[in-house]
Amino acid sequence: MNKTNLNFHLTFRPERQYISSLLGSIDSCNDAYIQEISAATGIPTGKSSGKVEPTIRYAEYMGLLKQQKAEGKYTFERTPLGQCAANEDPGLLEKLTLLVMHTMLVRPYFGAELWAHAFHNIFPKYRNVLTKKQFEKEIEIQFGPNVKLAPFYGTYQDIFSTLSVLSIDDEGLQVKPCKMNDDYVYLYTFVLFTYWDEWLQNAEHSETSMASLTEITSNHLAAIGFRCPFGWNEKEEYSALELMADKHLIALNRQMIPFTIRRNTEKDTLVELFYSELC
Repeated sequence: MNKTNLNFHLTFRPERQYISSLLGSIDSCNDAYIQEISAATGIPTGKSSGKVEPTIRYAEYMGLLKQQKAEGKYTFERTPLGQCAANEDPGLLEKLTLLVMHTMLVRPYFGAELWAHAFHNIFPKYRNVLTKKQFEKEIEIQFGPNVKLAPFYGTYQDIFSTLSVLSIDDEGLQVKPCKMNDDYVYLYTFVLFTYWDEWLQNAEHSETSMASLTEITSNHLAAIGFRCPFGWNEKEEYSALELMADKHLIALNRQMIPFTIRRNTEKDTLVELFYSELC
């Protein structure tokens, strides 16, 4: 798991309008101090704290941009995913856009650590339904006491609320499986390949034995955690794989035990096709 500052958000949840503004104003924000970024984007900031730096970190974890900071100045670069979103959905309003932002935010190795741990370790352990007390205890066991959970809760009550992937109320938390959508086939494939690449590069060698960039088995797939951000079980995950295979994006060898998955396309080409199936 990617070790990060758990309080990178400074208690602020991610906000659509600020992430959208930053993504659209990157050219004006390069080689700029926080106050200058605030002026260019409208993201509020103060002398000691504000929403600029948390917004930058959220956008980075969501896979939309890359950033570097030197001598107090930031430089930015949109990722292919961020460039596609800026072109096709600059307001970040489409469910497809929000869904891929969610899946990137909870990546096991390069997502936000608390978000990733919740979706890949805690929720599967409780079969996707648990009380707030149980959730908060699991967070304490992993990260220690006094972890600020309001930004996590706020993520799924605000910017990602339309996804309905995580319900949070007084009774507790419930992950709801994302309904399979044929129009999202390129998104599903992109997420699979991204998780696959990052797992292969960062997991223990014993875990990745016999796996490659071109082919994995269903045992490897379980370790990668592809189904976790969608709240799917194995059957639902397999339905997504069949959808990809029908589009010839992957090849499934069902004769093998465990079955194998082979890539038939390049990850970089998938982003360009994200919105092509939408009406």
